[in-house]
This record gives sequence, C-alpha cells and structure tokens, in this order.
Amino acid sequence: MTRDADFRAAQARRFAAADPAHFAWQVGGPGFAPLEAELLAPVRAAFATPYVEIGCGEGANFVHVGGAGLRVGLDAFPAKLAFARRHVPGVAFAGADATALPLRDASVRLVLVRDVLHHLPEPGRAVAEAVRVLAPGGRLFVVEPNGANPLVAAQARVMRAEQGLRASRRAALEAIVRAAPLADVRVEMRQPLPLRRLVLHHRFGLPALGRAARVGRALGRVEAALGRLLPRARWAYIVLSAVKAGQG
Repeated sequence: MTRDADFRAAQARRFAAADPAHFAWQVGGPGFAPLEAELLAPVRAAFATPYVEIGCGEGANFVHVGGAGLRVGLDAFPAKLAFARRHVPGVAFAGADATALPLRDASVRLVLVRDVLHHLPEPGRAVAEAVRVLAPGGRLFVVEPNGANPLVAAQARVMRAEQGLRASRRAALEAIVRAAPLADVRVEMRQPLPLRRLVLHHRFGLPALGRAARVGRALGRVEAALGRLLPRARWAYIVLSAVKAGQG
C-alpha cells in the first residue's frame, strides 16, 4: 500500500515538533496514564533486551514498559528525539527511517512498533525491516488503533494526519505480518471504547476530571459496559505479536 505526497506532507507537519504536553499526559495524566500502562502490559510482560522501539516519539512507551538493559528508541523526527533524551533516562535514542534501521541483522530480541504503521506510506516495508533486525526466537509487537472502532473512525475523519486510520484494520495488519518469516502470530483486541482517551484528553477534553478517582472509576465502568455491547472486532486497539522463525 502506497500513499501520496499530500499524505506524507501531512505526517511531516504533524509530527516534526516535540509534544511535551502529550508526553506528560501519557506518562502521568490523572485517570489516563493507567490506561496506557494497561495497553502496554503485554509488551512489559514479554520484556527482553536488546529492546527496540521503532517510532518512539517522545519516549512515553519506555516509561510504561520499563525494564533494564539495552533499550533503544528510533524515530525520524529530531525534535522528538531531543525531548526523549532529556526526559527518559537509561534509553539510547537515535534518528532512523522505519524502513532503513541502523541495526545489524538478527541483533534485537524484542521490537515494539506502536501507532506508527498507519502513518507510513508503505507499512509493509517497516514490518519487514523490524523482522530483519529481530533475532530468531525474538518477538515483535505491533500496536495499532482499529479503524473499525467508532472513536478511531471519528479521529480519522477530523484529523488530516490520522487519515491512515481508515485502512488500519485487523485483517490488513495480519496480512502484513503473516507475509514475513514469523510464527506464533497472536492478535488481541483491547480497550473497546476508551472514553478516557476523549474525556480526559489533555487538549480536547477535561483532564482535571481525572484527579477525582470516582470519575475514573465511573468512566471505567461505562467503558466496560460498552465493551459488552460492542463486537470485539470493533474494539479500539489491535495488539499483534509474533515470533521470528528459527532458533534463538
């Protein structure tokens, strides 16, 4: 799948600058940060080093995944990397295109690609490159919003830089991953209708509400109830993992 020059330009405009407010919301937003931690719990449970995140942005995912040892964050935008170096200790950050990583073949045990593929002109090339650097027996995690989810679909309609979400679907992601030399492919749908991402949003919502524990609990109960009504295929996040074929 290729995308036109307008798509590429929208991505460059949207992500060239660092976003300190978004970082602070992800790692410490009252009532919201636990939602981020929950989404990344599978990655945290599988943590192994060397660990690499492709498209790390300001580095918030490292805070939630944690761990010790060799951790590397790669991103195409220098301003984001400069912010990450100042605010996320113990991680090495470097500039890189997701389709041309500055890493040796089979040199990494765990790779995370979160909220990245729908921003790329050719997402399949990025997955192939992630697999190239993954050691045999190493695990790849791909975390992407689900374009079939009502909240995600609305985001795609109103934000030009998020138009790639329209094609972000489970079947498409699975097809990309299954085309690579990967085994033990697992797909989990998570967070059915995460209203906290909207209600407590640091720019468009009322993040101060998150300081009241009862508000967070109430939103969580509403989300759980909606999750029982919304088909799992339409839940908000796709968490896909797979192991590189061969012996480690």
